[in-house]
Amino acid sequence: IATHNENPKPYRWVKSAGQILASVKRFCQKTMSRTSDSGD
Repeated sequence: IATHNENPKPYRWVKSAGQILASVKRFCQKTMSRTSDSGD
């Protein structure tokens, strides 16, 4: 960590908010599909 902190770089968003939300939506749909198919 100390080495990284010597030359820190800011985080840069490379996706738009819409792209991030679409990715979250796909993840949630996959997760819900898996849990509902498990039979629990």
